[in-house]
Amino acid sequence: MILIAYASKSGVAKEAAEILSKLLPSADLVDLAKETPQPESYDAIIVGSGVRIGAISKAARAFLDTHKAILSSKKLAIFIANSFADSTNEVLEASIPRELRESAVWIGSVGGKLDAANLRGLDKVIAKAASKAVKEGQRLHEELNHTALEELASHFR
Repeated sequence: MILIAYASKSGVAKEAAEILSKLLPSADLVDLAKETPQPESYDAIIVGSGVRIGAISKAARAFLDTHKAILSSKKLAIFIANSFADSTNEVLEASIPRELRESAVWIGSVGGKLDAANLRGLDKVIAKAASKAVKEGQRLHEELNHTALEELASHFR
């Protein structure tokens, strides 16, 4: 059994998780903001999160930290949905425990979108400020990377 667990504020990581669930139709899809699955019940686990201010969501981080020992013994993939392509490695190193980074069969970015339309309040303000603060020459993801999602899914077929 495969678990796809995700946390998403803007909906981009959710969209990526839903695409993965279509590529892996037997997988269970769980929103970490709404429930906490028991990873010991699964053979393989994919954990995904959006990125906000250079870090994965609190719900995804709590799930990874709480279940680190179990997750490191399973077939594991970790994805982030991030708009700033150049920050991927920094986010992964800062947010994902080393033992999980080293044991994952796939870890990386599946692209993303900097879209404030689905956000409210402070999150919307932060997204708008981030889009204005893009440095010249900085690479931005403008959509999900379907090739990366296919590659990730291939490890679980």
